[in-house]
Amino acid sequence: MNLRDNNIERMANGTFDVLIVGGGINGAVAANALAARGAKVALVDKGDFAGLTSQNSSNLVWGGIKYMETYEFPLVRQLCMSRNHLLRSYPSSIREIRFFTNLDKGFRFSPLLLYCGALLYWAIGNFFTRSPRFLTTRQINTDESMINTEHSIGGFEYSDAFLYDNDARFVFNFIRSAINYNCNAINYVESLGSVRNAQGEWQTQLRNTRNGETYKVRSAVIINACGPYVDQQNKISELTTEHRHVFSKGIH
Repeated sequence: MNLRDNNIERMANGTFDVLIVGGGINGAVAANALAARGAKVALVDKGDFAGLTSQNSSNLVWGGIKYMETYEFPLVRQLCMSRNHLLRSYPSSIREIRFFTNLDKGFRFSPLLLYCGALLYWAIGNFFTRSPRFLTTRQINTDESMINTEHSIGGFEYSDAFLYDNDARFVFNFIRSAINYNCNAINYVESLGSVRNAQGEWQTQLRNTRNGETYKVRSAVIINACGPYVDQQNKISELTTEHRHVFSKGIH
């Protein structure tokens, strides 16, 4: 019997402290954190783990430099601190990366102003990465000779971070760790909805999408980590929330 079949057997008609629906980054991190603290956890996903949003990111772990232009400094601070924490915590998966910027004549900001902005960005991030560097046109020619500098007015270089392997691998590492803490993690199992009984316990019907078998699982808590399908999952469970999701394009 393989690991998946064994986990299904353990999960079927079982009782858990927490059932997590959705095996993207949020579900994976929640499963690992809870299982590591001794909770009895089940994690299900209707497809591959990290099969949707969590495998379609830019793989960039950034501090929000674009929000400097709109003066959203508290947000930049928060993002930089999160980036620094991830760099410290997962050095084998997340690494620093340099961005080399060449500016042409007519750009709305001067290279010096942007360099000063990069210095402020570096300071907001507690000087955690390598320092930014101002670039003259001559330096750009020397450092990156393949760049056409005919219309260049200079540039700058700064640091952020990125996922060295990829986003899906990063997610799976959390799931693998959760399994080591006895989390029941099963893919290709979907939630058909949840109801709460008189004792306050959640009963969730699950379906194995590979063979159509259904199971009932009881849990004290349900975490809906379905990403863009959170509202859909709430709907089939006849749950209403104060807020609903509005989609935006582009993630990091």
